[in-house]
Amino acid sequence: MPRELVITNDLTGSALAVFEAAMLASVRARGRFVVALAGGTTPLGAYRALADRHDLPWDATYVFWGDERFVPMNDPASNARAAREALLDHVPVPADQVFAWPTPDGEEDTTDAAGGADADIPRRDDDRVLLAKARAAAEAYAATLESVLGETATFDLQLLGLGADGHTASLFPGDAAASAAAVALATRPYGVEHVRLSLTAEALSRSRTVAFLVSGEAKRAALVATLQGGDARSYPARAVTALERMVWITDLPFPPYGRSAQRPGSAR
Repeated sequence: MPRELVITNDLTGSALAVFEAAMLASVRARGRFVVALAGGTTPLGAYRALADRHDLPWDATYVFWGDERFVPMNDPASNARAAREALLDHVPVPADQVFAWPTPDGEEDTTDAAGGADADIPRRDDDRVLLAKARAAAEAYAATLESVLGETATFDLQLLGLGADGHTASLFPGDAAASAAAVALATRPYGVEHVRLSLTAEALSRSRTVAFLVSGEAKRAALVATLQGGDARSYPARAVTALERMVWITDLPFPPYGRSAQRPGSAR
């Protein structure tokens, strides 16, 4: 499948167009729209723009997340919290059609010694306990996907980002867990803040449309390497495919790659 590359100075508008097209086509074809939202700051502009679109079929929308930090829902680092504040609190998606990852209730310490200035401090015994709880949460989320979407859970739209280090969702370069064949995983890559929950590359790829949103000069090297042949172990996004459409949307100038009908500065 050829990749589409959209280079634009309106990342929000281009992402909004892909979201709306996937949503309307899915509702027409199957009566519902199943989307997996991305975390991080890049998609927030699109979420805020969507929050004003009350004309869209939100009542037929089912919401999941590609990954999450294993932190309480009210933690500022929570992907679910960010999406709720930017989008879901403002549109009429039925509450029983929103499926956040199971996370701690706020009573346990989810901080760790793996990030920041303390990156060289060995992990504590209770870190292993926390990771075990996260693995149980990943198994529970996989069961939820199967219950709601069937044995082979398929998304209509998967939104993803790309980190400056080459990670996508919570699949990090060099992390053995990222190559797992299961539906969902829990991982603690060394030097990464927070235990992470993530769908695997195989599960992410069971999406009719996959849209990567990439913004910021710091991500240029990772974007180039990912699109121009970096190996999947170093650039996990290479392992993600799509059932029908794979589109990369970026505000970074980039040499032409793959199929794109876009001109710099245009939105779709």
